Amino acid sequence: MTRRLLPFSLILISLAGFVMAVPSRRRPSIVLISVDTLRADHLSAYGYAQKTSPFIDALAARGLLFEDVLVSQPQTSPSHASMLTGVNTWKHGVVTNGFKLQERVDTLASALHRAGYDTAGVVAVAHIGRSRGFAAGFDRFSDPPPLKAGDLGDATRRDAEVVNAEVRRTLAEHAARHAGAPMFLFVHYFDCHYPYRSWDKTEDHSNAYFPDEQKQKAKQIRRYDDGIAWTDRHIGEVVSDVHKTLGDNVIFVITADHGEQIGDHDLPVNHADIYRETVRVPLIIAGPGIEAGRIEHRVSLLDLPVSLARLAGARLLNALDGIDLFRTVEDERAWFHWPFGRDEERAFVVTGAPTYTRSIALVKGSSWYIRNFDQSYRYSRIQTPAPAGPGPARVLAGRNVDGQQVSYTVDARQYRPFWVTFEHVTSSPACAATALMTIEPGLYYNRNATPFKGSIRITVPVARMDAVTLTVSPANCAGVTRYAVSRERPPGTTETPDIFNYLVNRRMRTSNELYDVASDPLMLRNILPDKRGDALDAELQSLFGGLARRMPSQKVPSEQVRALRALGYL
Repeated sequence: MTRRLLPFSLILISLAGFVMAVPSRRRPSIVLISVDTLRADHLSAYGYAQKTSPFIDALAARGLLFEDVLVSQPQTSPSHASMLTGVNTWKHGVVTNGFKLQERVDTLASALHRAGYDTAGVVAVAHIGRSRGFAAGFDRFSDPPPLKAGDLGDATRRDAEVVNAEVRRTLAEHAARHAGAPMFLFVHYFDCHYPYRSWDKTEDHSNAYFPDEQKQKAKQIRRYDDGIAWTDRHIGEVVSDVHKTLGDNVIFVITADHGEQIGDHDLPVNHADIYRETVRVPLIIAGPGIEAGRIEHRVSLLDLPVSLARLAGARLLNALDGIDLFRTVEDERAWFHWPFGRDEERAFVVTGAPTYTRSIALVKGSSWYIRNFDQSYRYSRIQTPAPAGPGPARVLAGRNVDGQQVSYTVDARQYRPFWVTFEHVTSSPACAATALMTIEPGLYYNRNATPFKGSIRITVPVARMDAVTLTVSPANCAGVTRYAVSRERPPGTTETPDIFNYLVNRRMRTSNELYDVASDPLMLRNILPDKRGDALDAELQSLFGGLARRMPSQKVPSEQVRALRALGYL
């Protein structure tokens, strides 16, 4: 809306109010609690009919509750990386579970450590643990030990009882060694995650992943809510322990990395999609200097580290994608607004977890626009040997990888879907080799490499500004690679790559989607075609192009793959 000009006397009064609105400058300890897989609309504080969260409700009543908080990607490792850095996926490098946080990216823990805080973290799963770079900046960090041969799924996660025991030990160490310093404590719970009620060792969870079991929606909701109540009780215990050790000058933050689908949008259980139930999370901040209230402005989890650093008088060194939440609070509570013309409505880009969906979304105002790319990956073609006659003409330089293989990458940077054809001729016609196609940074088109001798031609689809890579092994077989790029689907592309079958829910959606979440909060009515669609698509293309960065490939260690598989991810 247009800002109106106010008398100078009113501006002076407003300046005084602005100064008073800034939280206390006496540096508080900060406790950041992340409840994995906690959707906002299953908390009583957010209007849920079931009384799932009495302690969180009480904390919210005396603190700030943000009504509409979005994550940038609904997946544990990427979302936590953004929560702890304030930067988007392509900058911190954790594009999917199991990937490692880039060392060059500054973290909230590092910033607070530089500011004199004693920093400690306790997490429930290893894929946001020390081996994945998440301990950066923490003086002490507790995570599950690596899997050993023969370990079952229970060894990959720690329930709230174990987490709380580790928190008590961490608090005791702080009291013994750093009692004079403020503390930053990060606590992560995994007890709302599927399979629900996993902490109860008397239950048989072996059938949890059976489709017939997952489709029992009422049962799954009850079990999910049990997890919230269980975690809520343990959060209450931690807050009590913190007060006993650190006193009253503590800021408590409760949030989540993503939500959960429990029968929503045709997905029995999981958080593989980019609707509100997976993307919207709770955010509650309470403590001295934090005035109680509810904030309607939509914000991002990327904003959290920016805001906590400000509270602590610290500074993150990277350029940040988040903004200060407290300035949003001040703006919403202001009884007048500065005469700076029109407000720009903030736009949010949400990417799907790439192993579940290739789709991306633009959220702006009441519009929730989803650009569906999953259908683009439906067809491919592999020909070996490569057919005679005209083929791709452009020569592509290779990159030797560890002396074992050679990779060839086409980085076409096209938002709209296109096709890439690779043709490789080995160094010798008799050379037996394998070819593997991936989307950077390391997502496979097909589970297994394709064996070939002499030559091979592979045509694959690409979308959302992805780079695509052909890897040839062994390196001494690598010869010459040529490629071609086409907007039109090449003839003969009828084979379905494995990646299409991995896409959990959206692969059968053949059109884009637009929802008005003000009138349709459950996102049940796709209103495309709509005059807003083209403009939103153009804006999403521009924003996504600015975000997307080429990241180096990562190889997830085998023990981490086993741990993720044991948790039901793979």
